[in-house]
Amino acid sequence: MKGISGILALGLALACLTPRIVHAENWGSTTAEELGITQAEFKKVKESGMSKSRLLKLLEIGVTPNEYFSEPWKKLGVTESYWLSQKKVGFADDDMNQTYHRSQSAELAPFVSFVLPGFYQYQSHRPVLGAALSATAVASVATLVLAHKEVTPVIPAATLGAAMIWSAVDAFVHTRFADNQEAKRFSMNVLPLLDGATAQLSLRF
Repeated sequence: MKGISGILALGLALACLTPRIVHAENWGSTTAEELGITQAEFKKVKESGMSKSRLLKLLEIGVTPNEYFSEPWKKLGVTESYWLSQKKVGFADDDMNQTYHRSQSAELAPFVSFVLPGFYQYQSHRPVLGAALSATAVASVATLVLAHKEVTPVIPAATLGAAMIWSAVDAFVHTRFADNQEAKRFSMNVLPLLDGATAQLSLRF
């Protein structure tokens, strides 16, 4: 029993020492001065168990240990990987916060615009197009509900579907390419014909 207990104790001791040995070998004779960080930061890095390669990558994109350990991505409401990727291309925290939430809104915009034709167009400061799409949708629904016996339902249903699809496609294109200089040359306008239950699509370059 004593022999087994001794072996277990030795195994446990080795298990505790191995990470420290590997960690020491990982850093070698590297000093804080060589890395361009303070002694306090260097101590914090070692205590956290961060690898040398990880620290070098952070320093390469301009992130100091103190900044990293403060976990600024949580304050911004973004993920760590997103924060690091934006720091790598030179974005400031305020810029990436706006970009992140804008991208999240852009993902939902086509779906919202499909359900509520004209809603995104109003939000993107295009009231004429928004009014045209929303008016077309409302008129189509009203026709389906109130005058379904007098009017063939296929026509107002098709008009409603066209307004929903156009609104969603417009939102998709606008959120993806609004900041693209080439895309700004491309403008799309819709002219709903409420009495004819059709839509005229004009594309202008």
